[in-house]
Amino acid sequence: MQTQSSGYRTWHRWLSLIVGIQMVIWAISGAYMVIVKLPFIHGVHLTQNADQPLQDMAKVSELPQVIARYPEAYDVKLVNRFVQGEYQYLAQVHEHDRKFLVELEHFTEVRLEDTDIRALAERIYAKGEPNITRVELLRDQAPTELNPNHLPIWRVDFDDFGNTSLYLHRETGEMTVRRHDFWRGFDIMWMLHIMDYKDRVDITTWWLRAFILATFGFAFTGTILLVQTLRSSRRKPV
Repeated sequence: MQTQSSGYRTWHRWLSLIVGIQMVIWAISGAYMVIVKLPFIHGVHLTQNADQPLQDMAKVSELPQVIARYPEAYDVKLVNRFVQGEYQYLAQVHEHDRKFLVELEHFTEVRLEDTDIRALAERIYAKGEPNITRVELLRDQAPTELNPNHLPIWRVDFDDFGNTSLYLHRETGEMTVRRHDFWRGFDIMWMLHIMDYKDRVDITTWWLRAFILATFGFAFTGTILLVQTLRSSRRKPV
């Protein structure tokens, strides 16, 4: 009986060492994800709508010609967007898996340059004076904080408290993804919490399953030791 008890005790000690560290990580990462609110993590406070209101509704009459020029488009809308140094009425066309802008005079596509993206990002940024440090078009390789499905996309970095990065649509200049240090911290905490150290999306990794089983083993051996301790204490003479 003593040998069996020693075996359970040995397993319990090793499992406590293995599981205990991960339990601390689960507690810290879970607390971070609960305390820091999701709207803040998503960076809603960092951006604002940069388009101007539609005041000249006569421009809507140009849209049928845009539709005629691009018959495969399934969504066409009028926008008043800052392009080429000024606010312009443009048609935003969604065709298959592509979105782009069309000017309403000759109905040709608008090509956005880095100067256009910089100007749009300055107007989208909502946390005071925008201090842009880099404007880059990402074509082939996405950083770890960005889903590769968004490529190609413009990245605009800001020198601010959270090292904000705004990702703007390559052809329309629309704000697509917000990233900042608190989001990056959340991403690390999420990775540690679900134990997916590669893609950070799989909540059924074998690592997670193994540690869950180890936790049950830790609880089981602890229960056995508790029962054995209670039984032995009852057998002792008063």
